[in-house]
Amino acid sequence: MFNPISCGICISKITTRLNGYDPRQMIRQCAWSTLNNGKGGSAFKKCLVKKIEQTRHDITNADNVAEEIWQQLKKKCSG
Repeated sequence: MFNPISCGICISKITTRLNGYDPRQMIRQCAWSTLNNGKGGSAFKKCLVKKIEQTRHDITNADNVAEEIWQQLKKKCSG
């Protein structure tokens, strides 16, 4: 079962930065979008890669960054 409180706490603790940019707002948007659409981890990562590429044109490894963030969130949004 999804636990929005533990998920929000986990997202707030993410320390990954994208060349000085704090990606937590993008992470929240993708997490809620994925949840609302009833999708899973791969949809979350696709959403995050898309947002990273749209906002941070200087990031060349968006897939790796999304995977790193997913590993930090994985199984922490369920209670």
